[in-house]
Amino acid sequence: MFEYTQDSQVSEYTGWYTHRSIQDSKLFLEYTINNYKNNQLSCWGIVYKAEQKFIGTAGFIYWNVEHGRAEIGYALSRKYWGKGYMTEVVNAIIYFGFKTMILNRIEARCVIENIASARVMEKVGMKYEGILRKCIFMKGKYQDLKIYSILKEEFMARKCDYPIKIFTRVCGFHQF
Repeated sequence: MFEYTQDSQVSEYTGWYTHRSIQDSKLFLEYTINNYKNNQLSCWGIVYKAEQKFIGTAGFIYWNVEHGRAEIGYALSRKYWGKGYMTEVVNAIIYFGFKTMILNRIEARCVIENIASARVMEKVGMKYEGILRKCIFMKGKYQDLKIYSILKEEFMARKCDYPIKIFTRVCGFHQF
């Protein structure tokens, strides 16, 4: 994890700061494990199958059970950018959300300048809904965020064979 979290380009548009030491990554992992132990939302680790290498995190960062709505977030090692891996991962997360968590709506947000993240959302069929103006105070300033969403009916209408393809190409999830 430290290998990619120390990269300022990876953390540029995230809510977390670039990790300055392995201890920073260990603290994040302890936080994540504690969330699992307390049955709280937590991310999954993304593993590149060919190398059995940990290359990122992804998962649900917010869940409103009553309204069947959740938000996803993700981060990936720069070495693996532009290869379609995050699109594969996000499709798997969306499938899990609709099939296992019984969600009706899944959302994702990104800083306006984060064109790559917006592109991932578009590739998985999420629809752009607009700008949340200065809705988050991040890294010392208020940021505008783009918001995207996909509804269960839209995702399932795509007639894809996700149960068969999930995790067969490149990436797999590992619980910490």
